[in-house]
Formats: sequence, C-alpha cells, structure tokens
Amino acid sequence: MTPWQKVIAKFGLPPAKLAAELQRHRSKISRVAKDNNGLINGRDQARLLEAAKRLGVTLEPADLLPGG
Repeated sequence: MTPWQKVIAKFGLPPAKLAAELQRHRSKISRVAKDNNGLINGRDQARLLEAAKRLGVTLEPADLLPGG
C-alpha cells in the first residue's frame, strides 16, 4: 500500500471530499490513489496533517512515508 493509499483509507472520505479538505483538485486524489508509488510531497504532507487535525483523524509519520 502506498503512502497516499494509506492516508486516503485513514480519512475514509470520497475523493471529492478529501480533495476539498486539502484544497486540491479531485483528479489529483483519484490519480494518486491509483499510482504505484503514491509518494506524498511536502506541501501535501502539511495539508494532510492540518486536515487530519481538523477532522480528528490520527496520522502517524509512518503513514506519510513509503514502507511505513
């Protein structure tokens, strides 16, 4: 499971809703969910951590990295 796939599963939101929470386009979320690498860049990591805090989702640092 890639970092994006782990994070998407933890949020449990449809791609459109997660995209809105992250202020990203829905197509980006759909695309990274299918990507074999699914690496999360620094800006998206910061947005994910902010959204997780806002929504009460527990994200561990390992969730944002490959192999974690």
